[in-house]
Amino acid sequence: MTKDFLQAFGIVIRDQIIMKNSVEISELGIFKPVHHSQHQEKRADGKTVMMPPRDAIEFTPEEN
Repeated sequence: MTKDFLQAFGIVIRDQIIMKNSVEISELGIFKPVHHSQHQEKRADGKTVMMPPRDAIEFTPEEN
């Protein structure tokens, strides 16, 4: 695969994830957007901090 192809491929995946769509790649797996709500987290020093909401990308490999 050429560098240009890989760059364009990455842009397509990124754009679909931004639009909250999953991307399935045959024989590889599925990339999907996941939203994590705001939550409290207890740190090692005993302090409790509020973590802001965030969006992440989850990858599930295809099972063969």
